[in-house]
Amino acid sequence: MKSFLSWTIFFISTLLTGCASTFTSQVSVFHEWPGNKQATSYIVERSPSQENNPEYKLYEEELRQQLGLHGFQEVTAGMTPALKIGMQYGTSLGEIQVSAPWAPAMYDPFWQMHFSRGYRFSPYSPYYFGSPYYMSRNLDFSVRRYYLHQLEINISDFQSGKKLADIKVSTEQLSQQITEQMPYLIESALQGFPGINGSTRTIELPLKK
Repeated sequence: MKSFLSWTIFFISTLLTGCASTFTSQVSVFHEWPGNKQATSYIVERSPSQENNPEYKLYEEELRQQLGLHGFQEVTAGMTPALKIGMQYGTSLGEIQVSAPWAPAMYDPFWQMHFSRGYRFSPYSPYYFGSPYYMSRNLDFSVRRYYLHQLEINISDFQSGKKLADIKVSTEQLSQQITEQMPYLIESALQGFPGINGSTRTIELPLKK
């Protein structure tokens, strides 16, 4: 029993350490990438709203660096590229975790809404704050919000406009700021590119100090 308890504590500690030192994301890739494609020169295509957006331009520089590491070459003025590459990103409220001293999660006329410890739900849950249900003012609970950060990179043929690759990356983090997540999202997107068409992978990257 003692050895089992020691192993359990070690296993949990290892998991916690791993979670604290890595960035985890889900990467989905859909592509019609020619197997013998050699031309990788490109330009970055901006939407009108991105043209004068300093935040976007910061992420665009990160995208350029990662593309360079994977053999893509940005064309100079006056040259015709083989590809055009676009990028979109955004953040939304993913899930909320409510920790309360009562269990299980339930509703009754006296106690009203109360949750089990560690109950997690999304804004689409019937128990979300915007629903007809509500929580008692006397509840002693804590709330932890998880934010969903998403990135999409599109690669198209410059001449024909045909889309060659659509890469979508998402990660759920406690931080609402996408700025600190973007370098990892972009790096994750290009891991093993182009990969298997229609595949979704879990990518883990070591956190940079």
